[in-house]
Amino acid sequence: MLRYWILKRPDGTPAGLVRVQNDRVFFRLTAPVAGTFTLFSDTEAVPVLPESETVMPGAAALLGTENGETTCFAAAPDARPSAYYHKILSRIRTKKEKASASTETRVDDASDMSRNNTMNVTMPEIDPEMADNISQNSTTEPDSISETAREAQAFSVMLQHADAFYAAYEAGPSAERVDNLVQKADKSEDGGIDLFREEYPGARWRYVDGTDVLAHYEGTWRQPNGQMLHILAVRGHAAPRPPRALYGFTRFLRDRDGTGYWLRLTPLP
Repeated sequence: MLRYWILKRPDGTPAGLVRVQNDRVFFRLTAPVAGTFTLFSDTEAVPVLPESETVMPGAAALLGTENGETTCFAAAPDARPSAYYHKILSRIRTKKEKASASTETRVDDASDMSRNNTMNVTMPEIDPEMADNISQNSTTEPDSISETAREAQAFSVMLQHADAFYAAYEAGPSAERVDNLVQKADKSEDGGIDLFREEYPGARWRYVDGTDVLAHYEGTWRQPNGQMLHILAVRGHAAPRPPRALYGFTRFLRDRDGTGYWLRLTPLP
């Protein structure tokens, strides 16, 4: 599944977009953001860079920080607030510092032992950074979401609906086949079809379908200036852009019954 998260600064202004497809995560900044970035799931946290793809099953949030302060945040609709992931990151850094200090102390001790002719000094292994489970051992933040987070979540949901719409047409005709929508189809006239009466009054329509053809409506309409238009209408859902398979379809309209269509309009000679 393809999803998008909005990357926002603490003041709510957008700073970038995170693209999540299956287990692959890619993010791009649309405005300068200082600091480092960390990608989280329920069980791990890894540093990431803009314009670079990271594989993480169950990715839930992306946090940017500098000098201990949050610079930006993006997350799935069901993720925790940014403060939760900030606390996790603080714990990881504390572990690193303790592990580093412990290692330096043991190295010094080993040097002293070597000077005293003590042999076979064994350095202990450092515990993994994420030895404990983040989701089980972290403090749960209060169930409160800022207005900015609500807006980001709503936009993310809208993008998910759009992505589902695009996916429905992924197996449809290619861009090259769209130009041949009216071929190999039943051209029988149907005087009962009456689409977009207000936008294209008096247009004549017919329904076209076939084994190798995407079902659609084909119409002709004379503009007030006398120019004839050829119209193709394919049922679909509202989205920021048309499905990839519908090359040349640039307008989305709803008919009187609420059904949505993507349209391609071409002037006729």
